[in-house]
Amino acid sequence: MGVIMVFLLLIATFSLGDARPSRCNRGWQKFGSRCFRFEETLRSWTEAEHHCQSLGGHLASVHSWKESRFLETLSVGSPLTWIGGNDGGRPELRKDRRWSWTDGSGFNYHEWAQGEPNNYNGVREPCIQMNFGGSHSPVHQSHLT
Repeated sequence: MGVIMVFLLLIATFSLGDARPSRCNRGWQKFGSRCFRFEETLRSWTEAEHHCQSLGGHLASVHSWKESRFLETLSVGSPLTWIGGNDGGRPELRKDRRWSWTDGSGFNYHEWAQGEPNNYNGVREPCIQMNFGGSHSPVHQSHLT
């Protein structure tokens, strides 16, 4: 895994009786029941996830087209952005590609760029980065790395 210059980080904020935070901490943006923060930092995917965990969260998971568009607005101008999708780094998953999110939520979003995931040039791509190609078309909304 190479180093990507930016990553998107997510903290799922939950209180004991309410799964929806009324507001997010300063520097965070709310979408639905979660709070997101974008950081432009030189880190590998693993380093980015560890940093997110140190803040009480995980790299972002994506569950809808609207959420994908929201994440795009947070990372505007930074086309290479780590998010929390991965295959666990397990070689046995190379064929069936069972993806999961680091936050443990269901992997139910499938509107990736056409042909993805594709293990570009035969190189295994075990992590996901969002790579917005300047279009709002689902064809350009994410790229798996």
